[in-house]
Amino acid sequence: MRRDRPGLFTKACHLEATINKRRHTLGKDPVYLTRYNAPLADVTPEADTLPFDQDGGTCDTGWCFT
Repeated sequence: MRRDRPGLFTKACHLEATINKRRHTLGKDPVYLTRYNAPLADVTPEADTLPFDQDGGTCDTGWCFT
């Protein structure tokens, strides 16, 4: 979502921050929208982590399966 829908990703980060700000006011522990127990913006990479978008997403050489 960060790469394909940046506006929506920004809204998700803002929602997470708003929820946690309110939870802090109530004296509760923070919650996160990821399974990593960390803020969405911190655990989502800004760049691709796998090279599958090269060559139009094909893998004719087979190197991407090794």
